Amino acid sequence: EWSELGPMKGCDDDPFSFTDFSLDATIFEHKGDYYYVWAQKASNISNLYIAKMAAPNKLATVMEMITTPDYDWERILFWVNEGPAVIKHNGKIFLTYSASETGECYCMGMLSIGENEEILNPRAWKKECNPVLKTDVDKQIYGPGHNSFVKDETGNDVMIYHARQYDEIIGDPLYDHNRHVYRMKIKWNSRTE
Repeated sequence: EWSELGPMKGCDDDPFSFTDFSLDATIFEHKGDYYYVWAQKASNISNLYIAKMAAPNKLATVMEMITTPDYDWERILFWVNEGPAVIKHNGKIFLTYSASETGECYCMGMLSIGENEEILNPRAWKKECNPVLKTDVDKQIYGPGHNSFVKDETGNDVMIYHARQYDEIIGDPLYDHNRHVYRMKIKWNSRTE
């Protein structure tokens, strides 16, 4: 049975968490603690924040911003970092996120941190300076983003994400609901090993 716990709450010393438009939260476990990562607007810019959790509906620590739209590819029409997803591999934690507005320019960036580093220290996270997944005209995949990670039947890492099969959108792309679900098998290389 499920119980409605109400909205997510910041810790007692945090007057800013969830006070503006917030969405796209994800949770991950690390060394016995649970961490909450979400997108929240500040001055009309969507940033990603992280905090340790005290309970399923309450944070234990003050929120820390781990990424803001720094690069031009994250700032097309809207300044956006949203939709975080976490995967762990070989001693590292990888956090992907979506950037820019939701048309052809929508794409995915990535942060990473070593498992023994201080998770709540924004300076410990390494941010890639280029998108890790973007529009591929040859494959007719436009505006990929908003992913999650799962395992397939044999234990391989798989990424699930959405994208469109065309780039000509009438009106605001946010209201064009023709995004399809795609899957991609993840192959780890020496850079991520």
